[in-house]
Amino acid sequence: MSKVVKEGTWGGNAGNAFDTGRVDRFTKVKIYHGDVIYGLEITFVVGGKTQRPMVIGEKKRTSKEITLNEDEHFTSIKGYFKAIEGYDISITQLTLTTDKGRKVSAGIETGNSFSLALEKGGHIVSFFGLVGQPIVAVDAIGVHCSLADP
Repeated sequence: MSKVVKEGTWGGNAGNAFDTGRVDRFTKVKIYHGDVIYGLEITFVVGGKTQRPMVIGEKKRTSKEITLNEDEHFTSIKGYFKAIEGYDISITQLTLTTDKGRKVSAGIETGNSFSLALEKGGHIVSFFGLVGQPIVAVDAIGVHCSLADP
């Protein structure tokens, strides 16, 4: 059994918590964006069953998405976060890359950057973080990662 480690959170420290819990695999991620990352819609499989999409934050008109193949996993996360005029810190840009070299990327590269790339055989098994108020946006994000067996 592979070791699971927690990385992050990156971003702010206020808001309502979200957590996908550990998943078998992600099947689709949709990122709603503008000046900040307003929301995520994440579909995943647990115990061999596809779960209803988890909506984190708010759905907006502008979005980018990726649908993963059965043998495909997210192996890196990177992005940016900054304070938004008079409000808390929010994620402004987010990129997720798979072990097949495909990615979904949305938002504006401004503020402080963060980045995590896993070694071969490792992959992301959950997303967690914070969604802020009064602007509904993803204020912080982190991941649990399954590491390759030594």
